[in-house]
Amino acid sequence: MPKVLCLDSLSEDGIDVFRKAGLEVDVKPPQKPEDLAAIINNYDALVVRSATKVTAVALHGVKRLKVIGRAGVGTDNIDKEAATKHGIVVMNTPGGNTISTCEHTFALLLSLCRNVPVAHCSMMSGQWNRKLMGTEVCGKTLGVIGVGRIGAEVAKRAQAFEMKVLAYDPILTKIKADSLGVELVTLDELIERSDIITIHAPKSEKTNNMIRAEHFQRMKPSCRIINCARGGIVNEADLADALRKKQIAGAALDVYTSEPFTDNPFLGLDNIVTTPHLAASTDEAQVTVAVEVANQIVDYLRTGAIVNAVNVPSMDGETRKTLEPLRYLAQRIGHFQSSFIQGRPISMEIEYSGDLGVTDTYPITASVLVGFLSPLVETVNMVSAPSLLEDHGISFSETRSVRASDYAFEIGVTVTTDSETHRVAGTLFGKNDPRICSIDGMRVDAKPEGYMLVCMNEDKPLIIGRVGTIIGEAGVNIANLMLGRDARGGRALTVLNIDAPLDDQTLDRIRRVPHVNEARLVNLS
Repeated sequence: MPKVLCLDSLSEDGIDVFRKAGLEVDVKPPQKPEDLAAIINNYDALVVRSATKVTAVALHGVKRLKVIGRAGVGTDNIDKEAATKHGIVVMNTPGGNTISTCEHTFALLLSLCRNVPVAHCSMMSGQWNRKLMGTEVCGKTLGVIGVGRIGAEVAKRAQAFEMKVLAYDPILTKIKADSLGVELVTLDELIERSDIITIHAPKSEKTNNMIRAEHFQRMKPSCRIINCARGGIVNEADLADALRKKQIAGAALDVYTSEPFTDNPFLGLDNIVTTPHLAASTDEAQVTVAVEVANQIVDYLRTGAIVNAVNVPSMDGETRKTLEPLRYLAQRIGHFQSSFIQGRPISMEIEYSGDLGVTDTYPITASVLVGFLSPLVETVNMVSAPSLLEDHGISFSETRSVRASDYAFEIGVTVTTDSETHRVAGTLFGKNDPRICSIDGMRVDAKPEGYMLVCMNEDKPLIIGRVGTIIGEAGVNIANLMLGRDARGGRALTVLNIDAPLDDQTLDRIRRVPHVNEARLVNLS
């Protein structure tokens, strides 16, 4: 029975999903990385919010864990590179707290514009200060940085406030911007034209310190900035300095570079509103993200469906079912090459030609790599395969062509070692019948299964009979025999499926048959 570890006060509704699915669940408080490392090998799945840091230390030596689920959007508390190397899928729930974060953005925006926190504190101290002058949002220009789920919802509500909305997002199309009723602009235009700026971009190398001193200098003195996305997108020291100098009118923050927030540069400022990362902290959002991440993990453990993954492409159950014959063929070709080649692998090239019937080839490519690496490493899956290939110093490339070969499509895998290069290609007959259709350019029709004897020989009489006799004298039955040649009397290829492996003595006898240049045993069992 799969076992799940739930940390960081996950909603009981999510825990119930696991239990109703028949999974064993342990619920614990937030864990330090070294404490998590001591227990993590007892579980197949891990669920966290933001308190627990799933670092490389926490994942060191992990073997059993298959999936980490983040009940929320941000995954910067999870070392995704370490998880990938261990073959662990990392999932989040990008839609679960969309409305909660959107509404918190407006709570901060309106509180900032109407001096709500200052007025409240004033009233609580017995004062009656009606000189706290605010500003209306109606008619103002709102600049939205990052127009994903949350940014789009903010834009929609801003228009209900009769605000003009500018949008900066490097992957937002003009058509999508028009459908949202926003004006697509550059970051510089947004900085200079906005009355209020709100940030909803993910944290990355490109967005770290995205808004800094040079930008505050170009903003309107009346500009206000809101950040409910991730800490560090706005440079905190530069923002505090801009607020202190009144370069901008105000700021409202819910996220910080360190949480809990230490060395707070905003203490004593009266033109900022701060909350302790509350954007997703609504009853509804916590239930939604907990249930979503639990269902995603249950589906993955049961069917292999990958939804909302951040370190591999997502693949729902129906797509996985459709791709299964192609993935099996790809895995067989990769495994064949691993067993067939001699020498230390240096590079691999995967070529897709014709119509595979799919647009995303990642699952197929990953299956080739899994097949190739499985005889070489202890554990490998489609998550860890690319990084493991890199770790072994094997370069990799992928090409795709609509040009059809003699079949509807082909998957070709060329492997170069320090001593030789071989290309093996395969296809499907019908929908579910995998075949190796060529080896080093010579046509064959071989079933990639069990034990396969591959003989490279000259196109001469009697060779097949002599090889078959030697195999028979070894007490091994031949299940299938396929022949190929490049020209009459030229190079030829003999591929046999046999019921049992051949010992070295038998292989040596086959190699000594006249006109046999090479004989190799491939084990796909």
